[in-house]
Amino acid sequence: MVSEAMKNLSTFVSYEDFLKLEKTAKEYEVRAIRKKARKGEYSLFVRMLFFTGARISEVVGSNRRVYTQCLFPGFKKRKGNCPKWAAQRDDKVCIEAGCKSLTSYVQKAHHGIRVKDIVFNDRIIAVYGKNVKSDELKARTVIIDSETLEMLREHIERYSLRPNDKIISLNENGAKTLVNKLRDITELHWLTAHKFRHGHAVYCIQHGMDIRTLQQQLGHSDLGTTAVYLQFAVNERKKAYDKVFSKKPDHVKVQCPSCGFNFRLCKNHEMELEDRLSTMFQ
Repeated sequence: MVSEAMKNLSTFVSYEDFLKLEKTAKEYEVRAIRKKARKGEYSLFVRMLFFTGARISEVVGSNRRVYTQCLFPGFKKRKGNCPKWAAQRDDKVCIEAGCKSLTSYVQKAHHGIRVKDIVFNDRIIAVYGKNVKSDELKARTVIIDSETLEMLREHIERYSLRPNDKIISLNENGAKTLVNKLRDITELHWLTAHKFRHGHAVYCIQHGMDIRTLQQQLGHSDLGTTAVYLQFAVNERKKAYDKVFSKKPDHVKVQCPSCGFNFRLCKNHEMELEDRLSTMFQ
C-alpha cells in the first residue's frame, strides 16, 4: 500500500523547473509588482524556497492560528476520517459534544526570515518551524549556498534593511498568490509552495547529502519522515548494490618480504604463471 508521503512525492520542483520559475518571476515582477513588494523580491523568494527547503510560512511568516486535531485511535490525527465528524457547509465538525479525542492548540504568529537571522560568515539562516506551541519562538538553522547569500546581501544593502526587517516583505497570502500566478504562467499545474520543499530534498539526496544532514535541513523531528526521500537516491543505491553483488576478484595482491616483488596469489594459494615468468627473468 502506497503511503500518503509517497503519493505527495509524485511531483516536485526539479532544478530545471526552478530555473524556469525563477526566470518567470523576474519577468512577472516587471509588469505586476505589488505595492509593498520590492524589486527583485519575487525571484529571490522563489530562490529561497528551493535552496533552503523551508516552508512558505517559515520564509515570509504566518498569522496566529488555532488548529484542531482528532486523536481518535487509528486515524492519525486526520479529523475528517473520524466517524464522529460530519460535513457542514465547507467544513467538517465533530457531532459529539465534549469529545475527549478532540484537541486544539494555538500556533503563535511569527515573523519570517529577518536580516538578523542570517549569519553571513557561516552561511546559516535561522527559520522558525510551523508547530510553534509555546510562548517563545524556537528556531532551527538551514545552510544556504554562496550565490543566494550574495543576492541576499545585495538585497539588504539596496533597500537599507535594518536587523529586524523582513527579507521578503510579502505576507503568507501574498506569497501563495504569487506561487499560484507562476503556476498558471508556466503551466506547471501541479505546482504548490510545498513542492519547492520536496524539490530541495530530492536535489540534496541525489547529490550525496546524507539522511541525517537532510533531516536537520528540513527540520523533521522523525527520521522516518526524511527517509521517504531515499527512494530518489538511485545512484547511491546502485553503488551499494554493486558492492554486494558485483563479481569478486579471484586473486589478491601480496608482496614478498625478501625480494620485494608484488605477486597475484590465487585462491588455491598458487602464483599466477605470468608472475612466475616475470620473476624468473629479472
